[in-house]
Amino acid sequence: RWEHIQTLVEGNSPSEWREAIIEADIMLDDVLAKRGYVGAGVGEKLKSVDEAELATLQDAWEAHKVRNQIAHQGSTFDLSETLARRTIARYESVFQELKVI
Repeated sequence: RWEHIQTLVEGNSPSEWREAIIEADIMLDDVLAKRGYVGAGVGEKLKSVDEAELATLQDAWEAHKVRNQIAHQGSTFDLSETLARRTIARYESVFQELKVI
């Protein structure tokens, strides 16, 4: 799953970058749910995470905010390659801390 996300973010089109971020956010939702965090979506789950439990909590929030901009603004959200790569790197750091990649 993570390899697919990496392939997408390495693509040449903003639509691939958007898909990578959305897929990473879905993966984060699944990981948080498996860890016992409850809530309707990533945002609510993140609210119940203590920063002492997850050093990369701020990365998770920043990445999720970009995902929300994509979800709400769609193709009108100007997603640069730099922002896409930085966002995926934030997800990656969270997933590494949680030992899922």
